[in-house]
Amino acid sequence: MTQELYREGLAYAEQNFLDENASHLHVDKKLIREKFDLNGKKVLDFGSGMGGMSLWYATHWDCQVLAVDIDRHHISIANELKVRHGVKNVKFEIRNILEEPLEEQFDFIVLNDVAEHIQFPILTEIFKMLSSSLAPGGFVFVTYPPWKSPYASHVQHVIGIPWCQFLPQGILLKLIEKNNRRIVGEEESDLLEAYRGLNHLTHEKLMKVIEGSGLKPVFRKSHSFINNIPGLKNLNLRVFPLDFLVTKEFLLLEK
Repeated sequence: MTQELYREGLAYAEQNFLDENASHLHVDKKLIREKFDLNGKKVLDFGSGMGGMSLWYATHWDCQVLAVDIDRHHISIANELKVRHGVKNVKFEIRNILEEPLEEQFDFIVLNDVAEHIQFPILTEIFKMLSSSLAPGGFVFVTYPPWKSPYASHVQHVIGIPWCQFLPQGILLKLIEKNNRRIVGEEESDLLEAYRGLNHLTHEKLMKVIEGSGLKPVFRKSHSFINNIPGLKNLNLRVFPLDFLVTKEFLLLEK
C-alpha cells in the first residue's frame, strides 16, 4: 500500500467516524441511535474495515468494542485513528473467526456493509459462528446495499452509471478496467477485485444464509429515496419495480 493510498484511507475512515452525515452511513447512524442503547454493552464490529463505525460506537456509548477484520491494511488505519483520537474502549484485531473462533460473547454484533463481500458458503459458516458468540438477549444487526440498489456495484462512483451491475457483464468489466484504480485493502486491492468479490446479496439470499444458524429476523427496514420525502420516512418499498429505489437494507436478528 502506497503512502498516498494510506492517507486516502485514513481520511475516508476518519470522515466515517466523525461526520454524522457521511453519505453512505448517515441512515445507519440515525437508525442505530434510535433503536439501540449500547451503554454497558459488549459490541462486536465484524468486518470492521478501517474502523470508522467501530470508533463511532465507542465514542457515543459507554461500551466495549471489539473490531475484527481480515485485512491488515484496514486494521493499520483503524489503529492509527484510535491513537489519534485517544479512544480507549475499542480494540482492533486482524482475525478470521473461522480459523480463530471468538471466545467471548457479545450483546450487539454488527455487520456494516460487509455481508455483500463474502461468498455464501463462507458467510453461512460465519453466521453460525456469530450466533454462538451472541449473549442471551443480544442482537445481530446487518446492513448492506441490496443487489437492486443503484449503488450495489460499488463502482458506480467511477463508472458514473447507477445500477451499472445490470449492464452486460462484458461491457461493465471493460468500463471498470478503463476506470480501474488501486484502493486501500490487501484482500481487495482494486475496483475490479472489489466488484468481482460481490455476492449479489438480496434479502431472500440472506434468509437462506442464516438458516441453521439459530438466528431469526425481528426487524427489517428497506431504506429508499422515497424515505427522504416528508411524511414518508417509514415507508418500505419492496414491490417491483419500486424495490430498485432501495439503497440500503437493515436487518435485526436474535436467537
